[in-house]
Amino acid sequence: MRHRRLVARTILTSILVAVAVWTLLGPPDHSGGPRLSSRDRTASR
Repeated sequence: MRHRRLVARTILTSILVAVAVWTLLGPPDHSGGPRLSSRDRTASR
């Protein structure tokens, strides 16, 4: 029983961390934003 509780607690913790990072940084596509903006800057020049 302890093993199952540990696994469940680990999974819930990882989900909470993922949700927190998602809300703070936005979806994964948002991380590619600076690269796209730098491409737009070079394209506009």
